Amino acid sequence: MSRRERKITGRTVLLSFLAFFGVVFLVNGIFFWVARDTWTGLSTEDAYRKGVAFNDELARADGQRLLGWTAETEYISVGPGEGRLVFALTSADGLPVLARNVTVSFRRPVTEGIDFAAILQSDGTGRYVADVAPPIPGQWDVRIEVRRPGALSYLVETRIWSK
Repeated sequence: MSRRERKITGRTVLLSFLAFFGVVFLVNGIFFWVARDTWTGLSTEDAYRKGVAFNDELARADGQRLLGWTAETEYISVGPGEGRLVFALTSADGLPVLARNVTVSFRRPVTEGIDFAAILQSDGTGRYVADVAPPIPGQWDVRIEVRRPGALSYLVETRIWSK
């Protein structure tokens, strides 16, 4: 039995070339369509300004670490779409840190436009409490800022899960 050799012609090369690049363009078109429909926007505003100020943020974090304070944050679900955020800040010697203004901001890591903020109220024992109702369930990035007169703000960032 003899085997017939296939001759490569200009037409074969042209069709192979067109098929290859046709597949490449098709896949790129699919990627473009998916990326365009799933893009949620910018991840941060003023990225340049924040990048330039990053060393200041590192210095603030070092000063905060040297204080030796301990922060505890707890989110307690109290019903569907409702919860209570409890925050306690303890000094290095174990005493509660008293602050005049404690605020919390909630940011959804994957969705824009539904961020919200609240003010934590002192319960008199060194704990700060706020009843919150996240617009949708899921993960939330929580940033708590403790402001004291004549001192830098103390920042605590954590992630909670709301049901």
